[in-house]
Amino acid sequence: MFRKKKKFYITTSIPYTNAPPHIGFAFEIIQADVLARYHKNLGEDVFFSTGTDEHGLKTLRAAEAVGKETLEFADEVSGKFRELAEVLNISNSDFIRTTDEKRHKPAIYELWERYKEKKDIYKKKYKGLYCPGCEAFKTQKELVDGKCIIHKKSVEEI
Repeated sequence: MFRKKKKFYITTSIPYTNAPPHIGFAFEIIQADVLARYHKNLGEDVFFSTGTDEHGLKTLRAAEAVGKETLEFADEVSGKFRELAEVLNISNSDFIRTTDEKRHKPAIYELWERYKEKKDIYKKKYKGLYCPGCEAFKTQKELVDGKCIIHKKSVEEI
């Protein structure tokens, strides 16, 4: 009788393209690779995904700081993450970018529509204190002298 292979899926975080990879991400991708290879050795059907997130205020500001267009800057930094995976001989099955027009964007738009249909997302205006470093809204309790207690930087009222 034919047995279907057990499936194993693993992914890394998808780091922002506001800076090149650092030792922490190298550590993460190596750990994920060890798990992927272990499961492959068990004979499982393994899919190992990694990639980069090229959206967000951090990437925009990093690009502006060096006088580059956001996508141009993201392309360069994303390339460094891809190179890291190659240099470390990582066994990933895929490298996805959040600017991918053929795979990522259509999937996200489909999810968005499904969530809208279920009323899980809705349009609403929100005002608050936003920390670009945390990429999160903060309460007054999370601030000291108007600055985020984590980043020690000013938050923005949006």
